[in-house]
Amino acid sequence: MKIGKGSCIKKTFGYTGGAFLIIIAFTPMIFLIRDFFKPEDFLLIKDPKFIRVLWFSFYQAFLSSAFAFIVAIFPALYCAKNGNAVSLLLENTIFIPFFFPPVSMVIAFSTIFSSSGIIARLGFNPNILYTLKAILIAHVFYNSPIFVKYISHSLMTIPPGVFDASRLEGINRFKILLKIEFPLILPSILKAFFLVFTYSFMSFAVVLNLGGIRYSTIEVSIANALRGNFNFSQALFYALVQFALLFVINFILSNVLKDNYEMAPPQKMRTKSSLVEKIVAWLYCLFEYTIIVIGLSGICYNHHEGTFTLKHLFNLFSQEMNVKFKTITSIFNSINVALIASTIATMIGYWLADLKTRLADFFILPLLGVSGAFIGMSLLYTNILYNVPFELLICFGFIFITVPLAYSFLFQSVKGFKPEWQEAAFIDGATRLTAFLYVKFPILVPAILAVFFQIFAIIYGEFTISYTMQIRDFFPLASVVNYSLSAHRYYLESQAFAALNTIIVFTTFFTASLLTKKLTKN
Repeated sequence: MKIGKGSCIKKTFGYTGGAFLIIIAFTPMIFLIRDFFKPEDFLLIKDPKFIRVLWFSFYQAFLSSAFAFIVAIFPALYCAKNGNAVSLLLENTIFIPFFFPPVSMVIAFSTIFSSSGIIARLGFNPNILYTLKAILIAHVFYNSPIFVKYISHSLMTIPPGVFDASRLEGINRFKILLKIEFPLILPSILKAFFLVFTYSFMSFAVVLNLGGIRYSTIEVSIANALRGNFNFSQALFYALVQFALLFVINFILSNVLKDNYEMAPPQKMRTKSSLVEKIVAWLYCLFEYTIIVIGLSGICYNHHEGTFTLKHLFNLFSQEMNVKFKTITSIFNSINVALIASTIATMIGYWLADLKTRLADFFILPLLGVSGAFIGMSLLYTNILYNVPFELLICFGFIFITVPLAYSFLFQSVKGFKPEWQEAAFIDGATRLTAFLYVKFPILVPAILAVFFQIFAIIYGEFTISYTMQIRDFFPLASVVNYSLSAHRYYLESQAFAALNTIIVFTTFFTASLLTKKLTKN
């Protein structure tokens, strides 16, 4: 009875605290709306420019999602049937959308597809950069691993007896795939499609750097309206429209996913892979990892001259470069901000997951649909109004965008913790704090640490908020400095810095993976 009463108090406190958290999260945006919202701004909905931008945002997001799905089908089938090295590489591509810094990806694409890039030097003219093709290829690179993950794991959860019965009935492989497997994995496909569509719709660095002036999404238009002519009114209109659209999309997503943010441990299928599946799986791995390797090679290889050199890496740490771009400072700033923001985001994410209420489903996960450019614009205006330090504001922004991720990453682990494991401690007179420290935390610490490092990696490479806030001269972060190096035509230094940042992110993540595996075994 006492425990039930405590649970009731916990839920009441959770709802109150959650509502308070949401109010705080939206406060900077309220300042912006209060001072710049005018009903007549909605007349912009008739503006042909806005209609073109809105149409292109939907168009490129749908095409990106469709192509990512098509590209991922055969690799997902191969991954579901094999336990070899290629299958492991396919499974690990799921880390790419979250942990490969967008600026690093853009620089790698430029190295490969530019008029003086690797493909051009082989005698081909790819004519890809600054076209819709570049945007779609980049989104396929980033987001197809989500389809591979969801489809392959969904296939591996189908009971083997389903296939055995089908084969006994004489149904051929194609009909099994079409009439049995596809209906069973359709929910997972829809979940992945929602995610990929949302990420593509909100894409910023890819469209800004690879699309050129002919192509602009709502997210890019928000930043351009702010940075180009400081037009808060137009930027606010774009942001509100995007927020409304993405809130609805993510609200639907949260209800489609419900509690299934991560799948149960699957088992490999017993059917054999076809030759087509094997070839496409190899080509897909080659496509994904070649871009990463080329991005990493920029730290010691000059792709323009075909020579190995560390000169441009050393230039990043020179006095001249640090006076102009503050490269060293930006690395330490990014690490410090990522440490602080990921710690707080992980704590809030755990707290929300531990509430075991519908609060997060209805209010927290839809925050994924809030525009990063809108958040950055709101935080910049808050600084103008109240002179709040950029360091605090940027931490606030990163916490805002990563709390939903921390919640979704932790949900299954927290949900899987059985209350009876703590009941013995309560019977012995332990307080909730003591029971948490000595019973619950030791069991959940691997999951909590894993999420902390995942959020750290995401924050370190984040670009949209810091770019929109225009903080390079006030509080430089690595992602913005990397972009600035490229914009000022320090291409080789930019490649080296992108590779260095990628190494920092991946080293952090894989160190965390080893640590959590060790803790799990212990």
